[in-house]
Order: sequence, then structure tokens, then C-alpha cells
Amino acid sequence: MTIQIQLNPQSDQDHSAITMYYDDACVLCSTEAHHMQLRNPTGIRLISVDEGMDKLEAAGFSRADAMTYLCIEDGDGAWHTHMNAVRLLYKTGGVPWASLLTLPIIKQLGDFAYPYVARNRYRIPTWAIKFIYGKVVIQACANGVCKIAPDQR
Repeated sequence: MTIQIQLNPQSDQDHSAITMYYDDACVLCSTEAHHMQLRNPTGIRLISVDEGMDKLEAAGFSRADAMTYLCIEDGDGAWHTHMNAVRLLYKTGGVPWASLLTLPIIKQLGDFAYPYVARNRYRIPTWAIKFIYGKVVIQACANGVCKIAPDQR
């Protein structure tokens, strides 16, 4: 008796890895994306919104939404946006205090503040981002893409 096993083509994918779709013209977004990927290079894949627009549209996201709010696809194909995406990103990136973002009051404050910060992220001065992240900003924006103003994209 011979038993045939058919392998699932997705079984060789890492189901713990996430794919982060980010605005590569945004200093904060690019910096955070590269900073998190440095923390977990095999667990976080980065794709700019422009490169991943076909997949994002298939999942029901408009370009405007994807360019404004963080979109993450987990290893099982589920989508996470807004603060839920940030919480998943920080957990996957191994940020020590990531679990604090799930505490009731902190979670509610984050959910409330996230849309405002996301819509106004271009107003955050580059010097403040460099102060927080240091050299990661330089690495993330080495190609100059981050210097493109939102109205010129």
C-alpha cells in the first residue's frame, strides 16, 4: 500500500511572518518600517504601498487608505490596520513594552489618537524623528524618497 502526501504549497511559508505595507515617502513611516525590520529581519517583510497596491486593492483597501493608515497582512492572510496593525508590528518586532499597548486605557487612547497622528504624520519634524530613531532615519531615507513632499507624490 502506497500513501501519497500532497504538500500544501503554502506550508513552506512562515506563518509567523508579517508583511507591512508602508508609505515610503513618509520619513516616520519609512523609519519605523526599517527600524522594526532590523529588530526581526525574518519576521517582517516590507513592501511600499505603491509596490503592493494590487494586493491591497484585492483586499479592499483604497490607495488613499493604504497611504494614510498602516496595513499589515499576517502570515495567515488576515489583515490588520490602524492601531491593531501597530500592536501586531511591535509584538512581531519584539518591542519589550508592546504588551502595554493592549492594556485597557492605553489601548483606548491609542485607538483614539492613531487616526489623528496618521493623518498628520508629515507635520512631525524630521529632527524629532532623528532624535527618536537616530541612524535608522538615514538608512531608511538614503535614496531620498522620504524627502518628497506629500503634494508632490
